[in-house]
Amino acid sequence: MTTADLLALVEHVDEKTSHDQFRTWVVAQAIRNALQTFHGCWGLNPDDPSSGEGFISDGQMRALNITIRRAVHEALRHADIACNVAKHPHRRALRGREQEALDFCRFQLGTVRDYMEPPGSPELKEAYRRYVSDPDVNR
Repeated sequence: MTTADLLALVEHVDEKTSHDQFRTWVVAQAIRNALQTFHGCWGLNPDDPSSGEGFISDGQMRALNITIRRAVHEALRHADIACNVAKHPHRRALRGREQEALDFCRFQLGTVRDYMEPPGSPELKEAYRRYVSDPDVNR
């Protein structure tokens, strides 16, 4: 894909890919590609990193890919709506989809646990290096 092709997608010139679809594809594919680390014969099994084998089968990977695209699309849609509501706090009563989006985000953020490294933090970068990209084969 050339830069011109990518910019056309971003600007929706082809009218085949909506803004929501573009964002979903980028985020979902980033997640899917990160999971490739655990898939196939060159993958990484975190329970046995020295094996040199993954633990996600082709069928499981297909199901994960579908689940990822659906979850990412739903999460981005709800997050966008919630952010829009937050930008206009003085507005009238919330619409049904706005309340649904706020409830969705509240639930998702309520599942964050203290042991989870914050996105973009040095702690997450270190955890990724230690457990995924440079696993300790002696743990």
